[in-house]
Amino acid sequence: MTWYPVVEVVRDGERLAVHRGPGSGPALVLAHGLEDSWHTWQPFVDALRGDLPFTPYALDLPWRAGAKYAWVHHTGPADLLRHALTLLPEPPALLVGHSFGANAVLELLADADRPRLEAAVLLAPYFRPPDDPIDWRLFDRELARFRAVIGEGVRLKLGDRRRTLDEDLVDSMVAKTLDRVGPLGFVALLRQFITTTDLDLDTVPVPTLVVSGATDAALAGPRTEAFRRAMPAATVHTRADGGHFCHLEQAAAVTTEIRQFLAALPAPTVA
Repeated sequence: MTWYPVVEVVRDGERLAVHRGPGSGPALVLAHGLEDSWHTWQPFVDALRGDLPFTPYALDLPWRAGAKYAWVHHTGPADLLRHALTLLPEPPALLVGHSFGANAVLELLADADRPRLEAAVLLAPYFRPPDDPIDWRLFDRELARFRAVIGEGVRLKLGDRRRTLDEDLVDSMVAKTLDRVGPLGFVALLRQFITTTDLDLDTVPVPTLVVSGATDAALAGPRTEAFRRAMPAATVHTRADGGHFCHLEQAAAVTTEIRQFLAALPAPTVA
């Protein structure tokens, strides 16, 4: 059985879609990151399987690769994610997000009107501690991180092709991607990052696993400890050998962590 489209709608001019993968059991729902695709999750889901029964649903969200980011003017990522969840043919049990998608999940978890979930997994989210001032240094730092992550994502998508391409050509591809994303994509991420410290994370009851990489500044060093203090329901693990895309580059190890986390949850659970 292969992946197939379940539903596609247009809401406020933005396309939302759901794709279902092979499997049976509770619904595992996946939200991709900025300038990424629902296709990203297919090898991740294959690595996650083992003895864990679930029905995977990958969301196709308006911050996909090639997006125009017009939604930034009138809505936010958490609202778009919430609407996408209403398109599912069954209620979600486990919600997994990466990067921008992980922070959209985080916003939903912190909302009093959060969806009913058994667990959540946040892969490479970002967090601004309360003592991290909003100034021009933060702006410059986060813009540099944004550019670096976009570049890392472009290079990762090239896969084995990257070895056959001249580095100047790869740099040109990264530059064109950044030009196409433009300021709106960065503004969406910056707004999401800045407001993380204002979320009511201490009220979240949903067991949550957070996995990040030590080389990923999005959630490393003091940010990690600040996040642990802010969200007691979260189990936070920093992979010493991981980066922003550790769920793809170390898929076997990360999915093993997720299986162990789910197996330790009280019944009823996805595991």
